[in-house]
Amino acid sequence: MSDTPTDRSTPVPKSTERERAPSRRRVLQAAIAAGGGTVLSDRALAQESETIELGGQTSGWEGVAPEDIAGETNPTLELEVGTTYELTWENLDGAAHNIVIVDSEGEDLERTELMSVQAETQTLEFEATSEMAEYYCEPHRATMRGDISVGDGGEAEEDEADETTAEPFFQPGTEIGFRTVAEGMTAPTDMATTEAGDRYFVADQTGELWVVTDDGFQEEPFLDVSDRLVELGTFEGDYADPNQEYDERGLLGVELHPDFAENDRFFVHYSAPPNDETPDGWSHVEVVSEFQAADEGTADPDSEQLLMEFQKPQYNHDAGPMAFGPDGYLYVPMGDGGGANDDMEGHVDDWYDGNAGGNGQDISENLLGSVLRVDVDEEGDDRPYAIPEDNPLVDSDEGLDEHYAWGLRNPFGISFDSEGRLFVSDAGQNLFEEVNLVEAGGNYGWNIKEGTHCFSTDSPSQPPEDCPHSATDEPPYDGQALQDPIVEYPHVYREQTVGITVIGGHVYEADGIEALNGKYVFGDWTADPARQSPQGRLLAASEPSDGGEEATTPDDGDVPENATEDTQDEPIGDGNETDSAGEGEQTEPVVPRDDLWDMEALQVARTEDGSFPYFVRQFGQDADGNVYVLANQVGVPTGDTGAVMEIVPPGEGDSLSSPDTDDGGAAMADDQADENASTDE
Repeated sequence: MSDTPTDRSTPVPKSTERERAPSRRRVLQAAIAAGGGTVLSDRALAQESETIELGGQTSGWEGVAPEDIAGETNPTLELEVGTTYELTWENLDGAAHNIVIVDSEGEDLERTELMSVQAETQTLEFEATSEMAEYYCEPHRATMRGDISVGDGGEAEEDEADETTAEPFFQPGTEIGFRTVAEGMTAPTDMATTEAGDRYFVADQTGELWVVTDDGFQEEPFLDVSDRLVELGTFEGDYADPNQEYDERGLLGVELHPDFAENDRFFVHYSAPPNDETPDGWSHVEVVSEFQAADEGTADPDSEQLLMEFQKPQYNHDAGPMAFGPDGYLYVPMGDGGGANDDMEGHVDDWYDGNAGGNGQDISENLLGSVLRVDVDEEGDDRPYAIPEDNPLVDSDEGLDEHYAWGLRNPFGISFDSEGRLFVSDAGQNLFEEVNLVEAGGNYGWNIKEGTHCFSTDSPSQPPEDCPHSATDEPPYDGQALQDPIVEYPHVYREQTVGITVIGGHVYEADGIEALNGKYVFGDWTADPARQSPQGRLLAASEPSDGGEEATTPDDGDVPENATEDTQDEPIGDGNETDSAGEGEQTEPVVPRDDLWDMEALQVARTEDGSFPYFVRQFGQDADGNVYVLANQVGVPTGDTGAVMEIVPPGEGDSLSSPDTDDGGAAMADDQADENASTDE
């Protein structure tokens, strides 16, 4: 996931009214000695200064002084234009940290050198300007970042009033209710149901596969693979904070064979420890295995047959659920290898020289960053599955035959609707989240594009003006178009957080809520920019009234209808033109709504304000087309707040409340900082 979340950073929104000074990038040299170091900004010399004190550790900046920020994690710094500040921070954990102050477009305004001596201090002296929007530690942007609020008297109150009345990105939509089917698990990650609809099989991230009925879940798990999992919360690789609780590994998917009622076969996806084939320093192995149900209503733990293995360099971007298609083949999404930008350890070179890496565009060296399609009812010459003869690369000498579609970052959510359309959500990095309508041989752009926008590994928060809209003419790509999503939304819109990590869902095809019928129901992990509070978003998307664009399977030379709409020999723009919200005002990067499906925010009945007081972990669907939400209230694989809830008409739903305690509130999500060693969805 989080899918569910944080090698990405949620950008600070652009100010709607500000004086623009020429952008500049400057490294201020720190004179670090035994007694500490001081960095003096040229605008701050010889002026009386206000004092700010922070403690710096990988899990976040800790407020020390003034008193109103004491004890806060990543506190908002309240500054006044023209005032000189002396910001002193102490290194609390001995990791490499620095402090960077940026404007709302991510341009450096102040920046210090890295300092990695525990208990050492560093001081930055600067004069506050109206452009200042955010501060962070460069190597740990996902967890060590906070807002800056700059005021000059009455203007701050006006800005605050504007913020409370800002138009939301998602308009309020259909009202729904929730019927709690089961609760008390840890962190549900996937759900499968029998054709008869009498049993739900729910995967728990900690390794248990529970059988759930209308009476709740059984006391003993149907299958327990916890002893086969990599140890959660313990990290190899060069990306994770060793002290974090957030983890994307575990038991991540379950799928019943289409003939499960007759053959008792089912498949699970889980994260195993490194094995003999794992390169030194890499994180773990993602595994897809087949198991057999036993006669007594449980699974046979000794029946495991290994189907697929994926060596993973980093702990994140592991994807999750799998799906059987209407063709009877198993579709297996897999993330790009993790880290950030698709250019860290374990990512290979690809055809595009404009970005470093990566596995999303590679289809010859590994199976990462793709949706794979295999036949589990047959065996190949050298593998326990067969390759469908119509897989797009079967006749290519350059690509790996398992590939069905590629150009994905962390495809966290896969489903087919009754028309056979394949929906795959893909967790973005710094700026945008997306859902794709996936077709055979489709290339969905990562890491050349993030959603409909250009992407740069050098400046993830500042997309370049131009990038390719089609792949190289060399085989096996043959100039294929980079396809745009059907759903895209920004992390921030008009100074309001929109979301953190998209969670893929299902098309609602039940009779209970007429207003939802035929709409794609999905969500976002949480709307809390600090990634601490359970504020999951529940969303729905529907085709435009004109019927929208149908996905097609491209033949040689064809451009799919949902491909980027540009000529094939010209690069596309970055998609970051400003949208006028009033004379002189600017908004965040534009999302091309006219080219996307219509989106709405579902309203939850019997809650305080129509919101959803859980982290959205995943979605499920039964044979009747009902949609279920899998969630917990702590955002990490601990505790017992996990629940499975069915979407029902608002008058039939249970009352939902926020958690009483914040013991899990320090969850750190994907995922989402650029090239750092933090967490990611």
